[in-house]
Amino acid sequence: MSTLRIQSAKIVSEALNYGFFGRSGGKSNGCYALLNCSRFVGDDDELVKQNLNLVREELLADRLVTLNQVHSDRCIIVDDRTAVDSAADAMVSKAKGIAIGVLTADCAPVLLFDHKKGVIGAAHAGWKGAVTGVLGATVQKMTELGSDPADIVAAIGPCITVENYEIDEDFRHNFKGNDDCFHMINSKLHFNLPTYCCNRLTEAGLDKKNIDIMNIDTYSNQENYFSYRFANQHTSGVCGRCLSAICLR
Repeated sequence: MSTLRIQSAKIVSEALNYGFFGRSGGKSNGCYALLNCSRFVGDDDELVKQNLNLVREELLADRLVTLNQVHSDRCIIVDDRTAVDSAADAMVSKAKGIAIGVLTADCAPVLLFDHKKGVIGAAHAGWKGAVTGVLGATVQKMTELGSDPADIVAAIGPCITVENYEIDEDFRHNFKGNDDCFHMINSKLHFNLPTYCCNRLTEAGLDKKNIDIMNIDTYSNQENYFSYRFANQHTSGVCGRCLSAICLR
């Protein structure tokens, strides 16, 4: 079985192996089928290990580092001593051969690259983490490794898009400004997570032309991507997590 891996037209480099992976090509079963890459959602540990290894091999990486994501603004610097499953929501690295990956099922996976300094980043941006500042924290950590935000390109991968992200007025109180992220659709209030993430990246110093919103909706493409909201509304409420990962060759 082949994996479903997509890439951004903004991040093109022979120095990288990366991809936003879908749910095809793995070993898991049932609501976790097929390429569930999370150890924290109730799937069989051995099957998850096999799935993670499939991704690592496809990225030609020596190691794959993932996180115990907690919807925070914590970003860590990864090197060859970094353990997996640190409590954080983003990573940056200059280490070659180490893939860094984040897990999502409607939240936005954001992969970043500075080709001048050879710095990569990966962030898990649900609305809570995005509001708290996880994307700004990721850019800040990249600058600690030598990056200039103006040189960073970023791709916002498959996530829930505005058409399927219905919210209530109380939800809106979590945000200050960002009126371009809220829309009325069929007389219901909706939130545009990718646009909000793009705004936070530009606030952190990225040039908007260097940000790719890939605009792939996980909710309406749940046969290809895990969607937590779809699972809650239509099935058991349990689902796997997709992996988005990037590695310096």
